[in-house]
Amino acid sequence: MAEVELPPLTPQQKEVSDLFVDRIRVAIKRDGGMSFSEYMQRSLYEPGLGYYVNGFSKLGKNGDFITAPEISEHFAVCLANQCTQVFDAIGKADILEFGGGSGRLAADLLKTLLQKNSLPLSYQILEVSPELQQEQRQLIECELPADVCSKVVWLNRLPEKFNGVVLANEVLDAFAVERFRIVDGQPERIMVGASDNSFYSYPAADDQIKETVSAIERDCDRAFAEGYESEYCALVAPWWQSLARCIESGAVIICDYGSDRRQYYAPNKPTGTLRCFFRHTLHSDPFARAAVQDITADVDFTSVAVAATEAGLELQGYSPLSEFMLSLDVLDHHKQKLQALDKREQLAATGQLKRVILSQEMGDRFMVIGFSKGIDAPLKGFSRADWSRLL
Repeated sequence: MAEVELPPLTPQQKEVSDLFVDRIRVAIKRDGGMSFSEYMQRSLYEPGLGYYVNGFSKLGKNGDFITAPEISEHFAVCLANQCTQVFDAIGKADILEFGGGSGRLAADLLKTLLQKNSLPLSYQILEVSPELQQEQRQLIECELPADVCSKVVWLNRLPEKFNGVVLANEVLDAFAVERFRIVDGQPERIMVGASDNSFYSYPAADDQIKETVSAIERDCDRAFAEGYESEYCALVAPWWQSLARCIESGAVIICDYGSDRRQYYAPNKPTGTLRCFFRHTLHSDPFARAAVQDITADVDFTSVAVAATEAGLELQGYSPLSEFMLSLDVLDHHKQKLQALDKREQLAATGQLKRVILSQEMGDRFMVIGFSKGIDAPLKGFSRADWSRLL
């Protein structure tokens, strides 16, 4: 990725970033180095300072990136159709959303379910950021009736028992990843060091990395070339184990950018998929705006499928976002919506839909994977296309 000029920091952002850098520098000096996964985890979630907990805007034009629910209500409408099918199968149940963002998905999803007379017993949001919790609460209370708002609850940990639909939209891409590089034919862990002026990365031998990367190479039927650099997420399996323990019946729907393992580790991705966003500027330096920029990596959906099924869930399907939404009647909803709009509004609404489902936009860059427990009927969202054979 070519070097880009980043927007300047505000004084408040600089203060937070400097405090974080000082804290990490002390830890590196004390321990003699830090794994990239620890650096990324702390950069995103360090108490009081990390990207997702420091209170600065994340979404929309004043933030760093935009998600499908922020573009159009079509995504929420499709998920509502999928939730309704699950509720019909297991009876009235709950919805659990990981990372509620601005609250837009929750608000639009509940509006649609209200119209369908298919509200959940509760809408649970597991959100780590107190500031985002407040933003979500304000939006939901502003747009929904009081009796619907009363169904929304915020959690700081998984429920002990859960029946219903679990939603994770752009969540797994925020899991910290281990980075590796092939050096003299062997995979080595990428560590983070600190100089007087900046952080830097360097490879260091690690047996666990060697075992994991060797397993990936076997799955891909090729050895990685000298200098090849990429990442993997060690947090996916324990996340699924914890989630599966609490699910008694229902479905899990995950939407994120990523691919199957062979595509993820393709030869044409010699530096992996790690990237950063700062005020809608895409770049590749995870140290440039420490703690005030988003750091993310694609999702290896093969590892997601393996971890979920090993935890006891059934794989229901895997497809591009466009096919998932078309399976859930997005075009029918769009036609109905257009009837109530004037020409100018129709053009805007159609543009929003295109941004979500066209292949050159989100439609093929984002993938959806679904799992179930205690449901016999296939999930409708994967009725048009199921690419599970690639996993």
